[in-house]
Amino acid sequence: MALTFLFDSLFDERLKENAFRKEDLAKISGLTENAAEEVLSDIRSGKRGYAEIVSNRNLADASVKLAGEISSRFKNLVIAGIGGSALGPRALFRALRHPFHNMLPQEKRGKGMNLYFLENVDPDTFRSTFDVINESETAFLIITKSGSTVETMSQFMIIRDLLTKKFGENGYRERTIAITDPQNGRLRDIVKHDRLCSLPIPENIGGRFSVFSPVGIFPAACCGVDAEKLLKGAEKMSREILSSGTENNPALRFAQLMYLAQEFYKRNILVVMPYRDALLDTAEWFQQLWAESLGKEKNNKGERVNTGMTPVRALGVIDQHSQLQLYMEGPHDKVVLIIGVKEFRNTVMVPRTLEEFPDVAYIGNHSLNEILKIEENATAESLTNAQRPVFRIELDRVDEEDIGALMMFFEFATAYAGGLYQINAFDQPGVEHGKKILYKALKKPGY
Repeated sequence: MALTFLFDSLFDERLKENAFRKEDLAKISGLTENAAEEVLSDIRSGKRGYAEIVSNRNLADASVKLAGEISSRFKNLVIAGIGGSALGPRALFRALRHPFHNMLPQEKRGKGMNLYFLENVDPDTFRSTFDVINESETAFLIITKSGSTVETMSQFMIIRDLLTKKFGENGYRERTIAITDPQNGRLRDIVKHDRLCSLPIPENIGGRFSVFSPVGIFPAACCGVDAEKLLKGAEKMSREILSSGTENNPALRFAQLMYLAQEFYKRNILVVMPYRDALLDTAEWFQQLWAESLGKEKNNKGERVNTGMTPVRALGVIDQHSQLQLYMEGPHDKVVLIIGVKEFRNTVMVPRTLEEFPDVAYIGNHSLNEILKIEENATAESLTNAQRPVFRIELDRVDEEDIGALMMFFEFATAYAGGLYQINAFDQPGVEHGKKILYKALKKPGY
C-alpha cells in the first residue's frame, strides 16, 4: 500500500492571489486540535465505529464465509440498496474487478459472482434487470440499516413475492440475504419472521461509513475481491492517521485545506477527478460521503450556518473535453483534486502507422498509458498556470490495499472536516425531511 499526498501545489506561487496561505493554517490551529481530539474521542469511546470495523475480523470472516457459500450455489448476486448501501459495494466492484466482469465467460472471469445493482426505483431499470438474469441462478441481497427505506423495501417486496411464487418459501429463503441493523428495524423483524440468512451493520456505523462492514465486504467477497487485503490497506491507513501528529496527518490536512477553501477563500466546490475509469465509482461514493456528511443547516450549538462544500465528480480525460473549460476560465469557486495511479494492469501501444499524415502519425510508438499520464500532468499544469487551485493524490496501483487505504483516508477526512465545521457529520436531517413527505404521500401509518 502506498498513497502519495501532493498538497503543496495549493500553495504554488504561480497561483498568485489564489494560492493558499500557510499563515491561514496557523489561524485554525486551535480549531484543528479540537477537531482531531473529537475524532479520537469518538473512536476510543466506541461512538463511531468506522475505524474499528477494519480490525473486527469476526464480522469480516462471517461475511467471507457466507460469500463462499452463496457463490458456490449461485451465479449472480442482485443487490437492492440505495445511498451508502449501494455506492460502497459498487465502488469496490468497479475498482477491483474487470470492467466487463459480468460479460466475461467463466474461464476468463475466474472466481466470483456477477453483481447487479438495484439502486433507483426506476421501473424500467428494475424490470430490465430480470431480462439478463436467470432467477434460479441468482441470489438477492437486501441492504438497509433502518429496514424502512422505501426504495429498498419496495424492491424487496417485489423480489420476495416473485421468488416465493416461483420457488416456494424455501426457494425464496435460500436465495435471499439481508444486511441490516443487528437488533432493531423492520427488516430485522422480517429476517426473524421469514428465517432469512443475515449479516449485521454495527450500531455505531452509519450507511455512508459502512463500506468496510458486511455492507461492502460481503458483496466484494462474492465477486472475487480479496477482502483480507482490502481490510489490510484500510487498517494500515487508519493506524497511520491515528498515530500521526497534527502536522503530518494526511486526512486532517485534507480537511484543513478544504475548510480553508470554503471558509477563507470562498471556493465551495470540490471537483474530484480520477484519471482511471476504475475509480469513477469511488469518486461517486466520496461524493455522497462528503455532501451528506457536511451539508448542514445548523452547527452543534444550534446556530444556522448552512455550510458544506459541494463535491463534483469528473473523469480524466473524458471531462477535459466537457468540464475543464469551466474549471479553467469560469468562476473562481472551485478546488480540483486529481487522483492519479502510477501503475496500470495493461500496456497498450499505438502502432507506428499513417506516416503519410504527419499531424497524426506522431502519436505512433506511444502507449495509451503514456498518453493518459501526460494528459493528467497537463491538466494539473494548465490549472495551476490559470491560477486555479489543484492538488493530487496518487495511488501506486488500483488494487485492494490501495483502494482500502484511499476509502479509509476519505472517511477520516470527512470526520475531521465535521469537527472543523463544528457540525454533526454523521446525521442527515435534510434527507429525513424528504422521507417524511414521502411517507405521508404513501399513507404510511402515523404520517
